[in-house]
Amino acid sequence: MPSLQVHQTNANIGINYYQPNMKIQQPQADMHIEQPAATLDIHYRKSELNIDQSEAFADVDQKSAARRTREWAEQAKQMLSAGVARRAREGDQMMQIESGANAFAQISKQKSNPPLKEIGIGYLPKTPFRVKIDYDPGEVDVNFTPHKPRINVTANKPIIQHENWRAEIYLQQKESFDLEFVNLQMDKYV
Repeated sequence: MPSLQVHQTNANIGINYYQPNMKIQQPQADMHIEQPAATLDIHYRKSELNIDQSEAFADVDQKSAARRTREWAEQAKQMLSAGVARRAREGDQMMQIESGANAFAQISKQKSNPPLKEIGIGYLPKTPFRVKIDYDPGEVDVNFTPHKPRINVTANKPIIQHENWRAEIYLQQKESFDLEFVNLQMDKYV
């Protein structure tokens, strides 16, 4: 029996991809920073140290003329008072001669035997408190004012270099279509 055979081949296509490189650069940002100096104000009152050694110097008999004059005047007043009192006392003693008292002998004895002076060790100045020290520490006022930094930043856009992607499409295999008669016999009569 005759038959018909069909041979068919499908077409195939091929694709070649071209994938280019991409370059990206990011420039650094432009930055400007300025730091103003802080303000520092210092106000102060000076300290004072006063040392008064006049009493310590007086202990070693180094005195000013005004002080020495005052002391001599005071000493003269005391000596005058003591002298007047002594003379009044001696006068009273002499008035008692009539009662049999020996006033002249007693007065002579008192003047001929003065009291003995004591000898001892002394320290100069007599006490440590003879030097007067006065100290005022003063004051210090510090005012500190910081200033904020000034920062200016300019960002730079990235630089991108790239090419478009490409694809090449080509025919890898052609399609084909064949028909074939099989077992076909024909009688030929003429």
